Amino acid sequence: MEFLTVLIVLGFLQLWGSGGPLQRDDWFYQFNENIPQRLSLAELRLLAAIGIPAVGVFLLQDLLESVLFGLLSLIFYVTVLLFSLGRGDFNQSLQNYLASWNKGDFEGAYNKATAIGDFEQSETSVDHVALHEHVRRAFLHEGFERWFAVVFWFLVLGPVGAVIYRLGYLAGRHDSFKSDDKSLALQWLHYFDWVPVRLLALSFSMTGNFVSSFNRYWSSILDNQPTSELLDQCAVAAISGSDASQVNPTDKEHFIDYGREELLTLQSLLSRSVIFWVIIIAVVTLIAG
Repeated sequence: MEFLTVLIVLGFLQLWGSGGPLQRDDWFYQFNENIPQRLSLAELRLLAAIGIPAVGVFLLQDLLESVLFGLLSLIFYVTVLLFSLGRGDFNQSLQNYLASWNKGDFEGAYNKATAIGDFEQSETSVDHVALHEHVRRAFLHEGFERWFAVVFWFLVLGPVGAVIYRLGYLAGRHDSFKSDDKSLALQWLHYFDWVPVRLLALSFSMTGNFVSSFNRYWSSILDNQPTSELLDQCAVAAISGSDASQVNPTDKEHFIDYGREELLTLQSLLSRSVIFWVIIIAVVTLIAG
């Protein structure tokens, strides 16, 4: 059921570019607004905000399991996984950014970069190198959280795992949550990311420059560094075989070409990694079946 769900969802992504109309988050933020009035501890507030919807998903999953020979259950699985994927059109956000970047319009590129995952707003618009590096990290992290992490927890825990991950991600980034709750959600998410991010980084070695990427991966596999840093280090090693600071062109004109090609190459690396893991999941499913 899970593997079939993943294949169907991949097909929908090719049509929509995202989870489309199924990704509505207002109900979650509205539901959370009443929780702080009843609970004083951040841990309890966060458990209630994420746990209650997760229990609802579990009950529905159990209720639909044997209805119409599992057809309703499959529809439910697909719906939940589509909801749990990252928001927005991943590829379109990159193309919008590159449209300004290619013209040397770094301020415009900066403004469009805010639509890419967890891009951190700062003064990078005046520094094209820093802007590119910020976007690169945000782009890789979004590629991870919007798809790979969600599917990992979906395969491990079913629809409940996918929902927990997405709601935790939303809780850590929306102003309807108190600052303590947001910080705690990000802390929990860091540990939820620990295994899947290392699996994705490993796949970079399998689908890119194996020696360089695997050496980087192995040297940091047990480090408790932020997800975006680990992804960035391993991905750059997988496509270039050397540290990015050693190969950056010094003049803006050549750096524009370099930055564009690097992001497009990373986009291809992420796509190959998805295919790699789909094949792995298919093999495991056949063996287990």
